[in-house]
Amino acid sequence: MPALAGGRISMRVARSSVRLWIVLTLALAAVLAVGLVAVRPARAAAKVKLTMFIWAGANQGVVPREVVARYLKAHPDVEIEFWESTNAATYPKMLAAKQANPNAPLVNFGYFNVDLSNRGDTDDMWVPMDPARIPALTKLAPALRRPGNRGLGFSISHVGLMYNKNLVKDPPTSWTALWDPKWQGKVTFFDNNFVPLVLAAKLNGGNEQSVEPGFRLWAEQARNIRALPTTNDALKNIVVTGEAQIAPWFAGIWKFWADEGAPLGFVNPKEGAVAFPLYLQIVKGSTPEQIRVAEEIISELMTPENNSRDAQLTNKIPAFATATLAQQMDPAFDPKVIDSAIWLDWAVMGQKASEWRSRWEKEVKSRM
Repeated sequence: MPALAGGRISMRVARSSVRLWIVLTLALAAVLAVGLVAVRPARAAAKVKLTMFIWAGANQGVVPREVVARYLKAHPDVEIEFWESTNAATYPKMLAAKQANPNAPLVNFGYFNVDLSNRGDTDDMWVPMDPARIPALTKLAPALRRPGNRGLGFSISHVGLMYNKNLVKDPPTSWTALWDPKWQGKVTFFDNNFVPLVLAAKLNGGNEQSVEPGFRLWAEQARNIRALPTTNDALKNIVVTGEAQIAPWFAGIWKFWADEGAPLGFVNPKEGAVAFPLYLQIVKGSTPEQIRVAEEIISELMTPENNSRDAQLTNKIPAFATATLAQQMDPAFDPKVIDSAIWLDWAVMGQKASEWRSRWEKEVKSRM
């Protein structure tokens, strides 16, 4: 009996030893596993990647490139590519990208003129901006605000008549020159630019809501149009070479070209220049992180120092002028120019753009 009891005790001890060994082995394995996890290199967080649209030429990319470079230096987890072109050439591609995949926009944010801004409203292209991230939104003049904060105006350009100084000795002083038979084959402007259409309507009894006088006039005088380019350089070359001699164009870009030595003159027509607000906007389909980065960069672009520097380099009227810039501004770009300007109903023009484009192709371009 004692021997039996001792045998049972021995068996219990043996079993306990096995259990203890198993527990210790499992504990050691757990410690080793934790150690391996601890020494395993952590994965780098994925970079936030964006594409920013900027306008080509005329110093228009200088300030945005400077601001983005500083931002990237402070935020190594962000990567930004530039898409440098014109709105006329890029917006149709943006629209095609949105239709193909609304969550993969061609560009995430950037610069857009008032015409494309309003077309974008119709196409549901823009994201509302957050005033908490962009304080400038609450300080803008009413003329530079957008419905629902879907963008913000950073400056105003104005459009007048640019001409070839070598060939035009008596510069036109009225918008009516664009459709005057005297200038047959000597007029150029951007394709899908409906400013000449609306001006023709407004100066002949119509308006943005009723453009029939404009279509009728341009159908009759379609041969006035020499070419309909889609890039700044193409339009410049057409006028400089004399292929065309007059064009409705931006005062700021004209001055840049003239300062470079191009034989180009400029007049503000007697009816008034056309006020042309310019906007910074974020494209719908961008991720929350992309939107955050875009808002932070836009906020930096809108500081008085950056906004004024950009205006000075590109010959525009800034949203926020520093005292120094106000003293240095060329009279041609004094804000008072805008006081007598023609303000078009860009919202209506944006809503009608698709219809007008179809009619323009059939009624005007086919007769050029």
